[in-house]
Amino acid sequence: MAKLIVDSCVFINAFKADSPFRVQCIELLEALKEKKQMITMPAHGWFEVWCSLRRIEKIDKSFSGPKINGKMNYDIELIHIDKEFIEKYGNVDMPYQKSGDHIYTVIAYVNKYPLITLDKNLTKVAKELGLTVYTPKEYVSAINLMD
Repeated sequence: MAKLIVDSCVFINAFKADSPFRVQCIELLEALKEKKQMITMPAHGWFEVWCSLRRIEKIDKSFSGPKINGKMNYDIELIHIDKEFIEKYGNVDMPYQKSGDHIYTVIAYVNKYPLITLDKNLTKVAKELGLTVYTPKEYVSAINLMD
């Protein structure tokens, strides 16, 4: 299966009990696990997810997070920001975005990976660049149509 970039906001919304996007984010994560789809993410994104998860656990002692097959584990390929990363992605001519969003967009753009996000600004720029962008709900519908 082709690689896929998933924005950290998808995980964060899956963890937040009060998120209006929680159900669709959990459904996405479950569908990706069921399809054995590797999630690709810049390492800083996973750091953001980890910090949010720790913060939520401190606030809500009963928090258990979304579980897939009884575990909170996901197949994730982290892209580390190192010298090779900077050389490959650092000089791509693209519209300005805040740095975290730019990293997701440039990886998807250079590699022609689809991108899953809930971020409106990230979506806008990515679509202007001709990238395939989905919300979690849209991607779940798309992969269900492939069956």
